[in-house]
Amino acid sequence: MIYNSEALILSSRPYSETSIICNLFTKEYGRLSIISKGARTLKNPNRAILQPLQFIDLHYYYKPKRNIQLLKEATINTHFFNISNNYKKIIYSFNIIDITNQICTIDNPNKIIFRLVKKVLNKINNCQNQEIDLYYTFFQLQLLRYLGLQPLIDNCSICSKVLYDAAYDKSIGQLVCKKCYENTTNMLSLTNNEIKILKYLSNTHINSLIDSITIKEKTFEIIKQYLLYYISYHIINIKNMKSTKFIE
Repeated sequence: MIYNSEALILSSRPYSETSIICNLFTKEYGRLSIISKGARTLKNPNRAILQPLQFIDLHYYYKPKRNIQLLKEATINTHFFNISNNYKKIIYSFNIIDITNQICTIDNPNKIIFRLVKKVLNKINNCQNQEIDLYYTFFQLQLLRYLGLQPLIDNCSICSKVLYDAAYDKSIGQLVCKKCYENTTNMLSLTNNEIKILKYLSNTHINSLIDSITIKEKTFEIIKQYLLYYISYHIINIKNMKSTKFIE
């Protein structure tokens, strides 16, 4: 049976002397592995097509009990030329697809997350360097929302008081108020301004981000550190990914 879907190539690796195996995030079927036989030969067009960070229109032969499906045909849907020529964009984009690879499962499609990943990568491809952090942080917050893991940023996770200044409590993986973290050491502190920015990025459409906010680099560093702690606590193995270490 032939299946069709738009797909993002998460990773690829050589197999045997001439083939390529790709790990994909498909719009219709979730995560999927396919093999393209003969793709590494010089005249095979799939050699260039089956590269990470490309969206493709995928056609493949599906068998239920087969772990790796057989590619029939693939064509490039979206290629991010600007990302491939910019070191910072490469690092952040590969971290996004690494996170996607970590949270998406086989035979479990999620079209909302698929659209989110594509929109954010498209924005990163076309944005200025100083805007990359904005879209990357937006991606993290929206992904957590869709996974049902949205951070609690309105109230203290211990006493439920409204948060103005806050700190990240590593023992519970949530923000707590000043009173509740007074007696605790080695905590990451967030100001009221940083909390407001988190709320803003959680509730603003991606197309409106650039026109309505300017965030200092130092503020982004604190927010990025907080989200790294938070995601590492709630999603297994995120902190151990090689791409995350480059962003740190």
